[in-house]
Amino acid sequence: MKNLFLCFLLSTLTWNTWCQSETDIQLAQHYYLNGEFTKALLYYEKLYTNEPSKVYFSRYLDCLVNTGDKKGAEKIFKKQTAANPADLALKIQFYFFYKGNEDLDKAKRIKNEVLKREFYDIKEIQEVLSNLLSIDEYDWAKDIIDQAKKNLKFYPYELWYGQIYMAQGETIKALDQYLMALSKKPELKEQVQLEIEGIFDFTKESEEIQQVKASVLSASQKDPSNPVYTEMLIWFFLQNKNFSAAYNQVSSLEKRMRGDGSYLIDFGNTCLENVQYELAKKAFKEVISLSLYRAAEAQRMLLNVYFTEVTTERVFSPAELTEIIRSYEEVIENKQFSVRVGPEIGLEYAEILGFYANEGIKAKGFLEQAMKSQGLTDIQRARYKMKLADVCVAVDSIWEASLLYMQIDEAFKFEAIGNEAKFKNARIFYFDGEFEFAQSQLDVLKQATSKFISNDAMQLSLLILENYGLDSNYEAMSTYAKSELLLLQHRYSEAFQWMDSIAIKFPQSVLNDDLIYLKGRAFELQGQWAQAAEYFTQVVSTYPTELLADDALFHLATIQRVHSKNDTAAMESYLKLIDQYPGSIYSEEARLSIRRLRGDQIPE
Repeated sequence: MKNLFLCFLLSTLTWNTWCQSETDIQLAQHYYLNGEFTKALLYYEKLYTNEPSKVYFSRYLDCLVNTGDKKGAEKIFKKQTAANPADLALKIQFYFFYKGNEDLDKAKRIKNEVLKREFYDIKEIQEVLSNLLSIDEYDWAKDIIDQAKKNLKFYPYELWYGQIYMAQGETIKALDQYLMALSKKPELKEQVQLEIEGIFDFTKESEEIQQVKASVLSASQKDPSNPVYTEMLIWFFLQNKNFSAAYNQVSSLEKRMRGDGSYLIDFGNTCLENVQYELAKKAFKEVISLSLYRAAEAQRMLLNVYFTEVTTERVFSPAELTEIIRSYEEVIENKQFSVRVGPEIGLEYAEILGFYANEGIKAKGFLEQAMKSQGLTDIQRARYKMKLADVCVAVDSIWEASLLYMQIDEAFKFEAIGNEAKFKNARIFYFDGEFEFAQSQLDVLKQATSKFISNDAMQLSLLILENYGLDSNYEAMSTYAKSELLLLQHRYSEAFQWMDSIAIKFPQSVLNDDLIYLKGRAFELQGQWAQAAEYFTQVVSTYPTELLADDALFHLATIQRVHSKNDTAAMESYLKLIDQYPGSIYSEEARLSIRRLRGDQIPE
């Protein structure tokens, strides 16, 4: 019984002590945060005495300094440093305390004590330098680096010098140090590039950017055998949007390194991303002409540039189109080519024939033959069938297309390609004026896992719901649907006649915003970018809350970025899209485009 009572007494005392400690902590924080340092001092002194942790030390010291008790502050500094002799950050803090109180002799003693330290740990050096730079002790930081160099001879300490110059605002000196570091560790290239990006604004042509160019050129000339400096020069030209100068360096580097084509291929891909089609083609053609190891890959990429240029720019001469088709046929007729191992080439070729060269019958023949090829996977065969159906729409064989779409839908009910086929088949019935049946198919697709298919289905469904229901609207909707079909078939004059007839017959039609958007798309499909931009701008400004407003804004931003080369206007449009239409399907692509416009490095 006696032992039980003692246990109870001890547990009660422990509980009371804990409660009292918690109360002290709460009161100390309360007074400290309110700036009542005299009151907080009493509690932090007690807490620090019981537990000399860094947190209590820092708060206790702060209270002593703010209440003017310099001797008390010095006393606990000595106590803390004695208890933690290896803590250099604490000693630097102690130095700063003495310096602030103009006790320079004591400050100097601490400084000399730190300088006597033998440095072997890179993390420790970095911590010391960070602390010194935070109190503007640049010369002392250089002394620390000089001391560390004795034991870390092969470490690129120039990175640390660069930090010091950066802190002093001497950006070009910092750049020169970062470049020097690459001679020891070329693998630091990406880190150095990020540092440089953080220092300089490459979006503006300035004297400082010219100094950057001079520094990179100088480093390259001093060590011409080191490819990292040529790579840095290429990177600089790309940041500065000087793609022609970058190409000259890339071509030279590929030859000097006797490479396999990787430098030129990487550059070509960068050009393609930045809509520099001519230079992209030039880079890939050089790999092919030199018969480098990656020549076959370059050939495939060259065709992709042709395809991207045709489908994006949409303005080309018959001679250019003939040359592009000939390039595809040279690859397709090669014995090493098959539609099984190069399905994208076949699909691109068929699309160019069917939708841009007005050779739909030839495209159909090629696709029908491709589908008979041995060794195709089910999904590859379905993709060729899908392209065949699309071409059938283009040549006005819409019910043949419908049959093909239904076959794909039936075979791939629960996959993205099946959903795409179902949507395209529903659109066939929409084109034919069978709005109720089309709507029933679209209702199923609204739950599709593919965001883009779901969005297309939702938009077409809402178009039907908003504009069809009354008998008087049927004719307007049918005419509108016919206009869309004609645009898919690239029969632009007829499409405009049908669209204009709606405005004449139904001047009060609720389709007005849809018609403006559709006319914008019609001009866009013909590569008439200025006219397209006018119509998209009209949709955004006149109908900002309608269904197609975010679509119009995204198309407008793309025209500004890719075709008008107006990065400022494009940036504003992309930001507006993200701000005003946060739920738009284009938000992710808009953010990616903003990063490209800023020159950010985008992971593959």
